[in-house]
Amino acid sequence: MISIVLGGPDHATRRALVAGFARFPELRVLGDSDAPGHLSMLVAAHRPSVAVLDACWVQAGPLGHLLARHVPPRVMLYADTLARPEILAGVELGVHGCLPRDAPPAAWRRAIQAIHGGDSWIPRALMAAALADLRRMVRSDRSPAPGIGPLTDRQREIVRWVIQGLSNKEIGRRMGISPTTVKTHLHNIFERAGISGRQQLTVHALGHATPARAAAHGAGVN
Repeated sequence: MISIVLGGPDHATRRALVAGFARFPELRVLGDSDAPGHLSMLVAAHRPSVAVLDACWVQAGPLGHLLARHVPPRVMLYADTLARPEILAGVELGVHGCLPRDAPPAAWRRAIQAIHGGDSWIPRALMAAALADLRRMVRSDRSPAPGIGPLTDRQREIVRWVIQGLSNKEIGRRMGISPTTVKTHLHNIFERAGISGRQQLTVHALGHATPARAAAHGAGVN
């Protein structure tokens, strides 16, 4: 049995997906939602194997939080067409698959089975584009952040996690440092940038990012 939760603003699309998945006895939809916050609650309550999300939510918040969970679900994105910046941003963040929303039920079944089994379901062209964009991001991250001044590698990494919506505790767990150390680094970054909190830091950092990079990082912003 592969447990699934669905998220997206369009009720008709969610109903069509639920009906399509119901054709296959191994796929079980535990719930669906038209609100990112409610979707996160469904994932916390049901711990599904797979989360299926409308790609328009890449910049709405839940994707970064889902992928940052201690035991994250496998994540599948859908959109009218895969030639969308939100899809590329999702691939860069680490989603496991993507499909056009009108893909036939059999294609959805194969894709969900594949990502549930540990594989990816991402077109090669998209993966190549994501890798190229990530290489550009790495090169640009070696330069000082505009308006903030030079940061240490550790401070730069903390900024990236803040943009994705992680708490001090979550950042510390990922970096192997204490939440107090994370807080100290953030205080120093705030003072250097002349800002007063995480939200201003996110706005400041994304305001100086390239469009593709901003779209990718925007997934963790509430």
